[in-house]
Order: sequence, then C-alpha cells, then structure tokens
Amino acid sequence: MKVYGTALKSGALARALILLGVVLVLFNIVGYFLYTKVNSDDEHLLDAYPLNISEKEFWDGAYRKNGEALEEYLRRFTKLVNERMLRIDPTYAKPTVFENWILWIYSNIKDDYEWSDTKRAVRLGGGYCSQHAIVFNNLLREQDIESRILGLQGHVVNEVLVNGGWKVYDSDYNVVFDATLQDLENDPYPVYQAYIGLGASDDTAKLFQEAFATEADNFRYKETRAYREEKYHIEIAALYLVWVIPVFLILVGIRLRYSAA
Repeated sequence: MKVYGTALKSGALARALILLGVVLVLFNIVGYFLYTKVNSDDEHLLDAYPLNISEKEFWDGAYRKNGEALEEYLRRFTKLVNERMLRIDPTYAKPTVFENWILWIYSNIKDDYEWSDTKRAVRLGGGYCSQHAIVFNNLLREQDIESRILGLQGHVVNEVLVNGGWKVYDSDYNVVFDATLQDLENDPYPVYQAYIGLGASDDTAKLFQEAFATEADNFRYKETRAYREEKYHIEIAALYLVWVIPVFLILVGIRLRYSAA
C-alpha cells in the first residue's frame, strides 16, 4: 500500500509538472501576439506632438545605405529613432505576462522596464531617453560605427565618432550637435538654444543646459550592457529561461511518470 501511495503521489506530481510546463510554453506562444506596444494615441505619452512611424518603416531605413555619407546617415537615423520611439514613462511600457513572464515579474518589482534588446525595443516603440539611446547605440555598433551612450544628469544621449571627432546626438528630441560632449560641458549655451528651437519651455531648455554642463556626473558607456549593468544580464537570462524552465518541467514530469508506472 505504501508503494502504491508513493506511486500515486509521483504520478500526480508528474502530471502537475507537465501541465505547468505546457502552460508556460503556451504563455510564450501567446506572447508572440500579446506584447506591450506604444502607439501615438497612448494616454500616457509625454510627447506634445508625437510622431510615429511603423516598425517596418523604421527597419526599412535603419541601416546605412551604400555610398551614404556617415554624417548624412546619422542625421537621418537620429530622426528615424525619434519618429519610431515615442516618449513615455517606462512604468507604462512594461512587458506583458505573456511576452516574458520572468521580466513581467521583474518589471513589476522595479515598477518600470526598458529593453536592451534592439528588436524588442523597436517593437515596443517607446520609452524614456535612455531607451532611445540604447536603440541608437545598438544599431550603430552593429554596423561597426563607433558610438557610445552618454549618461547625463537627468538625460541620456549618444556620442558618435565622425571623421576623427566625437559628435553628440539626441534621438529623443531629434537634435544633432556639431560638438563633442566636452565642448558642450565647457559652453552649454548651444544646448539651451537647440531645445528652445524645438519648442521646449525656457525652464526645460535650462534643465538640459544644466545636464550637459555638470561634467562631474556625465558618464560614457561604450555598450548597452555597461550602461544597464545587471539589468542587461537579467534580460538575457530571462529570454532563455522562459523556454528552458517549461521544457525542464515537462521532461522531469515525463521521467517521474514513467518511473512511477
């Protein structure tokens, strides 16, 4: 009787593990269709006049064309990222439970989320300045164009090596500075002029000017993983584990079921 009872318990556990594994696999399949996406009519947008292009339109123009001058491409690409990536608080851009249930749990603990993965960030279509900078940096580095992420005081932009000198690009606001970060730290007034020219308020333009001017808390990050640190590695692990865990549960359940038979 004891052996029979143990077999029943093992059989029940096996069925539970298999069922859980199958449910998690189904979650992943549904996640291909039910994922978070930011649209131009989203009530949480921070853009006063949001521009938006489709994911396909973005990818059609994302890469440098044959014979295209680097500076021409960078201006076009800055505008392209600006038009695809809408400005929204990452609190409202978290992945769905189906999209990645591990990152869904993580993002709800942190109460926000932004992607390191380029394709998922573009598919999402929005975020803070940091999400824009990640997409910008990832795609340039993919094309062997020397670039880096610049973390400022309350703002994130990019710096790209052009004709032997560094230039600053802000794809969040579609601003191109014909200057290095050091130039703008030494003389931040052009920053104020640039954002005022975009229609920013005087207070906002002064905040950006101050962000560039405070050299002590301006930081350069060559790669996204350096900028995001442990968040980058958690994301990479989660993208694999959402498949590894259910397959493992199913295999363990099958083994238990046959051993209990």
